[in-house]
Amino acid sequence: MSCDHRAEAERLLRLLESGGFGRARVEPYGSYHLVVLEVCEGFYTFVSVSCSNGGYYYEFALGDENFVFGVEGVECLDKAVSAVKRVAEAVPRQTDRPPSS
Repeated sequence: MSCDHRAEAERLLRLLESGGFGRARVEPYGSYHLVVLEVCEGFYTFVSVSCSNGGYYYEFALGDENFVFGVEGVECLDKAVSAVKRVAEAVPRQTDRPPSS
């Protein structure tokens, strides 16, 4: 299986936008691509897509641009977690972590 993490990130972007979760964009970031989904103003769901052993590896983060949030972000958690669950339903199950770089 060929691993094109940019194409996979673009697929997830379309999935999330079509699900009405918010505005999204894809950014290259080192050896992976990041889907940045703004679920509320200044509150994001981040989906990292990288390659591992010929397949894709996915990781998630929630919060502001520094991956943190305060009390005001709590109201965004349900929507953010729903977006994470939607991605998890659309990708294969993972059992291993990618090798360290």
